[in-house]
Amino acid sequence: MTGSELAQIYEFSYGAIQRNLDGLTHEDSVLCPEPAGNSVNWVLGHMVTGRGLVLMLAGADGTVLTDDEAARYRRGSAALRESGSAVAIDRLKSALDETQQRLIPALNALSAESLSADVPEQFRRPPLLGTVGQALTRLGYHEGYHNGQIGLLRRMAGKEAAIK
Repeated sequence: MTGSELAQIYEFSYGAIQRNLDGLTHEDSVLCPEPAGNSVNWVLGHMVTGRGLVLMLAGADGTVLTDDEAARYRRGSAALRESGSAVAIDRLKSALDETQQRLIPALNALSAESLSADVPEQFRRPPLLGTVGQALTRLGYHEGYHNGQIGLLRRMAGKEAAIK
């Protein structure tokens, strides 16, 4: 897979995320499915932190949330069950937009040599094994998986399906 093909995945994904988030309020974003599961807010924050990792693997600055904000959304963090512990949905949307502005040029600029390099040691953990290209492909799937969750959580918040 080339850098431009990876960029296309993130362009398509970004459009779907935007549609799924359209019309959701902060209150909608913190609703959690019962008996367990994560809210739109957590899933979006998690996707933004994942995009930070994509940016770093692509050789760009991956900082979009503060360390305190990002900690709430990392893999294995607790579900956000109250509005006060969640980052405002508008802040997360803004961070998503920021990642998109950085991500597309960074991915488009990746050479075949960069994509075939081993994942740097500091990032190497399952599923980020093998080459940078393989890791970026897995992270693209990761984003699609969570994008689908947002679509379902949107419906649970009483909104119409955004993608029909």
